[in-house]
Amino acid sequence: MPNTAKTSTPPPRDAPTPPLNCSIFITDIVGYSDPRRDDYDRAVLRTTLWRVLTDAFTESGLNWRRCHHHDRGDGLLTVVPPTLSTSLLIEPLLSLLGESISRHNRGATDRLQLRSAVHVGPVALGDTGYPNASVIHAARMVDSDELRYRLDGSGQEFATMVSSYVYENVVRHVRGAVRADSFQRSCYQLGNVPITSWVYVSQQADNGGRP
Repeated sequence: MPNTAKTSTPPPRDAPTPPLNCSIFITDIVGYSDPRRDDYDRAVLRTTLWRVLTDAFTESGLNWRRCHHHDRGDGLLTVVPPTLSTSLLIEPLLSLLGESISRHNRGATDRLQLRSAVHVGPVALGDTGYPNASVIHAARMVDSDELRYRLDGSGQEFATMVSSYVYENVVRHVRGAVRADSFQRSCYQLGNVPITSWVYVSQQADNGGRP
């Protein structure tokens, strides 16, 4: 009797790796290119950013080495694999990161202000960058005028914008120092596309210093 069992055909070697549904955490140092800062100032800020992020991730239970990191110069793009919970990027990460920035600024001559954004979506993990729409959306959030305005207007040190998906499916269900009512709804446009996001501003003391 002939063998009628079906066999799967392997994908071609040059086929792209299927994207995974990952958490996306992206940061941006405020005023990184300010002309009052020189190369030494920027190097110090970059070192500080890596330190506060790695410490906050580790303390939050997010394994830093299991995440994928891409240096943006004035910030960092971190893709968190789907095996690590998105909820940890909200609670306790946001409060820990805000506290760490505040502690640094109390003894620093150059104040660190930081914007960040959190989104979830398909990401193709590889060595050729991240071309996925979900990563582009996160980058647009962290660079948005709306987030810049919210942080600048608060006089605080750290602000985060989360997508509607993250707010509805994660933020509204976490319990801890960062609560859903700590976020403010934000409606704006990117190009001709209306966007709804939610903004959290860490309430730390304003230490003054350079922007």
